[in-house]
Amino acid sequence: MNLGYQKVFVTTLLGFCLGASANQLAAPAKPTNEPTVDAVVQRVIDVTGGTKEIQSLRIEGVVSSPQGITQIQMLVQGAGPEKFRVIQKLPGGQSMESGTNGDLAWLRSPIDGSWRLLDRRGVLTASVGVLPYRMMIAIFERFPNRKLGPLEMKDGVMCRRVDMKDREGLEATAWIEESSGKMRVLQTSEAATSGVPTVMTIEAWTKVGELDIPRRISIRRGESLTTSDFTTISGDPIDSALFAPPTEVVLLSKGQDPLKKTSTSSSIDAPKIKP
Repeated sequence: MNLGYQKVFVTTLLGFCLGASANQLAAPAKPTNEPTVDAVVQRVIDVTGGTKEIQSLRIEGVVSSPQGITQIQMLVQGAGPEKFRVIQKLPGGQSMESGTNGDLAWLRSPIDGSWRLLDRRGVLTASVGVLPYRMMIAIFERFPNRKLGPLEMKDGVMCRRVDMKDREGLEATAWIEESSGKMRVLQTSEAATSGVPTVMTIEAWTKVGELDIPRRISIRRGESLTTSDFTTISGDPIDSALFAPPTEVVLLSKGQDPLKKTSTSSSIDAPKIKP
């Protein structure tokens, strides 16, 4: 996956929320069958496997952009929301790896192959574009202030609107399919994207075991359109040892220089991307 594509996903995570007025707070509660905003959000996360013990996902795909077609080889493996490992083979023979074992988190640069530790925000950034359950968790963690909007038609589908705001006051709106609970569209405010709204649309889904996985995702920012088609998605058992941090990462966590390590790098034993 090229860096511009990952940046698009990161840029997508910015948002909006409106608080109740004093008059609303003073008004007596009215009986309603309306769901709560927390229930709607939790359903979105659950639909993509956010609360399931996910064993493994193998995802490969093609990213198309105004600059042309980029072939991506990508191995994605995850177990629940706290463990994942993503290895990407980029054009030109470069590769990039990111992951976490629930304790340490890391990223290997595709530029010079160097390793660095990630904090929680970095973990979300690294995983959001490739793990469907991480994508949904990251979106709603970024926008803790949320307000449930009305039912609206979006692209011919009845959706529940959720208006959101992040801690810096940036706005976003999500449209959730009423029948399935799947996110259909996420649109960020102009202020969040330097004056040009960004719209992420999940155009198609596929079923892998008990999981619903986005299969086609488009990102539009002004006149620019990037589309990701995941051509192969499958699930299979996974050895938890695959989430062990590479030797370089362990050394970094101990304040040591990984360039001076004497043992063989564990990245040699990393899962290989099949041709």
